[in-house]
Amino acid sequence: MTSRPGGRRPRLSIVEPVSRWFDRQPFWLRLLIALAALALVVLGPLGLSSYWQSVLFFPVGVFVLLALGLNVVVGSAGLLDFGYVAFYAVGAYTTAVLGTTHGWSAWQALPVAIVLALVAGVVLGAPTLRLRGDYLAIVTLGFGEIVRIVAQNSGSLGEARGITGIPHPSPVLGTAFTLRPLPYYYLVVGAVVVAVVVTVRLNRSRVGRAWSAIREDEDAAEVMGVPTFTMKLWAFAVGASMGGLAGWIYASKVGFISPENFPFFFSVIVLAAVVLGGMGSLPGVMAGGLAIAFLPEYLRRAAAGETITDWLNKLTGGNVADVTEYRVLLFGAALVVMMLFRPQGLLPSRKRAAELTQASPETPPAPEGAEQAGPAQPGTASEREDEADVVGALIRDGTDAGTVLEIEELGVEFGGVVALDAVSLKVRSGQIFGVIGPNGAGKTTLFNCVTGMVKPTTGRIRAGDHDVTGQKAHRITRAGVARTFQNIRLFPDLTALENVRVGADARHRTSVPGALLGGRRHRREERTGDRESRRLLEYVGISARAGDLAKNLAYGDQRRLEIARSLATGPTVLLLDEPAAGMNPSEKRALVELIRKIRDSGVTVVLIDHDMGLVMSACDRVGVLDFGKLIAEGSPAQIQHDARVVEAYLGVPTDAA
Repeated sequence: MTSRPGGRRPRLSIVEPVSRWFDRQPFWLRLLIALAALALVVLGPLGLSSYWQSVLFFPVGVFVLLALGLNVVVGSAGLLDFGYVAFYAVGAYTTAVLGTTHGWSAWQALPVAIVLALVAGVVLGAPTLRLRGDYLAIVTLGFGEIVRIVAQNSGSLGEARGITGIPHPSPVLGTAFTLRPLPYYYLVVGAVVVAVVVTVRLNRSRVGRAWSAIREDEDAAEVMGVPTFTMKLWAFAVGASMGGLAGWIYASKVGFISPENFPFFFSVIVLAAVVLGGMGSLPGVMAGGLAIAFLPEYLRRAAAGETITDWLNKLTGGNVADVTEYRVLLFGAALVVMMLFRPQGLLPSRKRAAELTQASPETPPAPEGAEQAGPAQPGTASEREDEADVVGALIRDGTDAGTVLEIEELGVEFGGVVALDAVSLKVRSGQIFGVIGPNGAGKTTLFNCVTGMVKPTTGRIRAGDHDVTGQKAHRITRAGVARTFQNIRLFPDLTALENVRVGADARHRTSVPGALLGGRRHRREERTGDRESRRLLEYVGISARAGDLAKNLAYGDQRRLEIARSLATGPTVLLLDEPAAGMNPSEKRALVELIRKIRDSGVTVVLIDHDMGLVMSACDRVGVLDFGKLIAEGSPAQIQHDARVVEAYLGVPTDAA
């Protein structure tokens, strides 16, 4: 554990030392603890009354399952969903209609309920996931209300009177599913286990890293090769399917549903369970669901047949006013106090705990005598050759002599303001090409067009053999174009290694089914991606910081990490937007050495920087922009003596200087 300046150790969340203690234990002890927890879950309800068995399932089990599903959307992908109750309703109404109108058994209705809820997630997500933040929340809120209103006004769905006579599941291994709560308790436990396994497998795959990147910075994720729209759609679909499963269990157990069972406020309560427990933390979300569902009921009835008021009277020996009618108020006040004093939740994930304590629990201790951070060193000739192979092996299509980036008559207008005016450039393989110009000349706009962040008004862009004009950013990245940003845009609450892994995933193809099934390609990509990412961190000189959160790295190391993440995508051309900004002279010299090393490995580099000394010493050719126009192109020596360039920078003709 790293310490803060001055020798003060950061304050730790309770989940951090507990989880780290658990990770250090031998396998047999961890297995024993897991089996004990499983035994508690399985045997715990047996000695309880029928009333408390019902409480364990209604609403705790359903709440936990719903919270796990919503956690995929909110905690993993960072998408605010206020209409999650709609997927719960779709699963319940599908079960009801198939069971009562069409005579299906509950088990036959189960896969249909899950699939239709998943389809509902896709139907909601397809037109709305291009929205963000508050706008997305408002649209999802409306979707939840639409489903409820449709059910309330549709004769085939029972209208306001609801649907009765929903069949219970047929017996399994001699156990009958009637109104008895215990079989349903084990049914919902099994559903929760399935939901946990699905979530864990996805979070530990390319899909989970993509969700985390989207949550941190959606635009940067897209530029790193993440198909953000597709991955957000998968998040909605997976979360919705868990909601559909919960709806099937609820309808099968109760035997009656109506629109009143699915109010908007229910979505808010499930969201509160996710936030209270700790977004992104599976134990936390389950604890939040338990607290939200169980405590209000406990405040109403402290023991079998005994109210909380009776319990308080026994405890104090006096006359205590009836407080049961204030239980919701008391519970709400407890939630407010909880979030004020523990905003990370009951059991936050280790990353969330590290985020709020400004510490990284995963930082590996540096070897004795090793530097924690610093610029990469050139090394011996053989070491440089090995390092070059790290990057060279990632290049998709070889880099034979030729044009790797061609820009023809590129024009961009923003509301009548011309940002780029008929710019044409050709960047040949093996070059370090510099783009310079005064502030506002259009340099970053040029990069944004090339990488798909801005759609050009006119012109054409080719990357190698690919026409990438107007293409989505992740498609351009897969065509071999990568970039860094003028203002560093790492994924701050992911580790350095995870940042690079996101870039490496641009070359992988595993999707949700592959991650869930754990196929051969998925396992191969995970091993390869981890190995390549670690070698790239070593390549840029920050391998000792692999486990640090990106936001906790020094500024120079963040710049190097951003370069490593871009290289992980396997580019043929790398665009560096002011990489030396904020660096001291020694860091700039090391950066030039790194850029040359990248070029020598076979990656063509296009560089924007205001440091003329760096540009002139590092670049083979230079292009100059002024007011969106290309006014000069040539070798550094030619550019330094070009009259138009001098006039653009000094503002006066050369003969007047």
